[in-house]
This record gives sequence, C-alpha cells and structure tokens, in this order.
Amino acid sequence: MKEKKEKTQKLPKEKKVKENKIDFDDEPVEKGRKMKAPKVEKQKSPEKREKVTAKYFKKFSGRSLDTYDEMVQADYAKAIERAHQLSNIQKYDYSAPVLITVPDAFRHGDRVNYRLDQKSDGTYSLMYDQALVYVLFFGKTSLFYYQANVDHRNGHITADVAGEFHYSDVIHMETVLKYDNVDKPKYITLDLEIGLVDSIIIPFHLRNHRIHQAYHLPTLLTDKESQILGILKKKVRESRSL
Repeated sequence: MKEKKEKTQKLPKEKKVKENKIDFDDEPVEKGRKMKAPKVEKQKSPEKREKVTAKYFKKFSGRSLDTYDEMVQADYAKAIERAHQLSNIQKYDYSAPVLITVPDAFRHGDRVNYRLDQKSDGTYSLMYDQALVYVLFFGKTSLFYYQANVDHRNGHITADVAGEFHYSDVIHMETVLKYDNVDKPKYITLDLEIGLVDSIIIPFHLRNHRIHQAYHLPTLLTDKESQILGILKKKVRESRSL
C-alpha cells in the first residue's frame, strides 16, 4: 500500500515592515510643532558700519557706545588672528597678549577723528577711528611682535609686520617720554627703542595721547605701559644671567 503523504502546514508569510532610515545628524521633531531656525546675527555691512562710525564721531565727547566698542574689539581679534598666522605661533607659545593702540591715519592724507568717551564709572577714554595696533606676545625665551594699521570705519587692516627676537639678543633699551611742543603741547608720546646684537633697532610707539581738558594721569606711566616695560626688562635681565 502506498503511504499517504502528510500534509505540511504552510507558515503564514511574514509581513514586510518598512524600515525607517534614521539620520543621526537630525534631531526628532514633534508632530504638529514647527521648529524655528536659530537666529543668526548678521554683521553690519561696510556701508552701515561707516554710518555708525561717522555718527559716533560727530561729537568730541559723550557716553560710550557698546555697538562701536564691539566693532573695535572684533577688529582687534582679527589682528591677533593675523599675527598668529604670520608668526606661526599658537596660544601655548606665549602668555596673554598685550595690545597697544595709537592714533594713526590709515591712508596718506586721511584725518583721524577723536572722541572722548565717558564710561559708566565716570572715567574717560579717548577713542579714534583709525589706529596703529601693536600686539606683543611674551614667550619664554622670545618676544613675538605684530603691528598693523586698522581702519575702524570699515574693519580693513593693512601694512602687517610680524617679527620676533630672543631676549638674550637685546643689548640696549631706550624709553623716551616727550611732548610734541613744550610751550603749547597737544600730544604726549612714549617710545621704546630696542637695540639688538646685529645693530638692528626695533621701535615701539607705546603712547600718543592727545591732551584735552579732562586729561590727567595720576602716575608717569599707565598700567599697561608699566606692564610692558616691566615684563620686557625683567626677561632681558634674566636672559643675561643664564
């Protein structure tokens, strides 16, 4: 007799489930809720910036303006970034940078505009729309220096100069404090000249203050000037004793 074949029960077909592709860069979004894109602060256009600066310097004195101060600080940050690239240095190569500014025309024939700002604590600060900017980076064995002309009216930077020298190569330092005119002074300047072993002289203009009615310095040097001269002379003298 022929054996009857047992019927095998067919398993139900598995339903295909569509896989949702997940992009791990995307964040989940709640249903029915629209996500607002983050606001990006737009930088002031050169035309708008020039208008702000021109209006700011219409008066010789007045309260300080945060908007203008932020633009100036952004210019300084850009100058430090350019100094890093030209000198090929990083933040760990030096201690905190020291920045000095003196009024200086951006182009030949330009006129520098001044403004006397009154701060919230009652003190005054002299501002200008064009400047010669120095940045000093005090390293362990060397001084890295940078200078450039900055036009705060539009944020342009030109005439970049970057250099460095070993403290042990310094053989002479001369500091000169003087008025532009002894009888009727309008400016008081402070210059520092550094002489190196190869007879090269490196000048730094540490001060070019315009004298006005509210101008008064309680000491011979400002805090920043004392800081620069103190650090530099200390490092040069220490290098000679090694």
